[in-house]
Amino acid sequence: MPSNVHPLRRAIDRVWQPQRGLFWLMLAFNALSSGLAWWLHLVQPTGVLLVVLTLLALGNALLGWWLLSILWRDGATVQSRGDN
Repeated sequence: MPSNVHPLRRAIDRVWQPQRGLFWLMLAFNALSSGLAWWLHLVQPTGVLLVVLTLLALGNALLGWWLLSILWRDGATVQSRGDN
C-alpha cells in the first residue's frame, strides 16, 4: 500500500473484509450486543433475566472484539505481503 495513504484509510482497509465470513460474524455479534444493551435500557428487567441478558450482551461484545482482532491481524499480514 502506498505510503501517502491516510492512516485511517489503512486501518479501515485492514478490517473491511466483506469476502470473509468472520467479518459478517463480527458485525452480527456487535449488532446483537448493541441491540441487547438498548433493550435492557428500555425494558429494565430485574433479577435473573437482567443478569442473563447482561452476560449475553457482554459475551457478544467480547466475541465481536475477538473477531475484530483476528481480522485486524490477518489484514496486516495481507498488507505486508502486498496482496492488497
